[in-house]
Amino acid sequence: MSGISASTLIIFIASILVAAGVAGTLVTTVGDISTSAESQGDAISESINTDIEILNDGRGSSFYQEDVENNDGETVDALITLYARNAGSTSLHQDPDRINVLVNGQLITSENLNLESPNGGDDEVWAEDEVLEFEITLDEELDGSGNRVSISVDGSERAIEFPAEA
Repeated sequence: MSGISASTLIIFIASILVAAGVAGTLVTTVGDISTSAESQGDAISESINTDIEILNDGRGSSFYQEDVENNDGETVDALITLYARNAGSTSLHQDPDRINVLVNGQLITSENLNLESPNGGDDEVWAEDEVLEFEITLDEELDGSGNRVSISVDGSERAIEFPAEA
């Protein structure tokens, strides 16, 4: 009789230890999932609050120019000047390293991107409803009418197609 009770007790203790191990693993996993969901929710919320709007229509004499001086007084092969408005409900960074600009799929480096606020706003913050001038210096001239400029900031992206008519 004591042999059956001892083996039953050992199996019971082993079952308790296994259950405790599984419960500890589940608590850790649920905690990790909760933290991940919270941080992803914050990122989605920020993305929803972020919106930009390109104000140009891709035409006009000052949108795309060839052999012209940029704002720094340097003569460049090609220059795109466009205006974009922060249409979201949150302020954005006005740092060229944090704003992605693509021209025909090619990333424009921060050295070839000049951002200015025509209203003389803060140089670091792109405030709500503020308009920025994007001056994009190109190393070579563009051809044709299927050219595309794309601006991406904190998950919000807008693009415009334009002809290369200097």
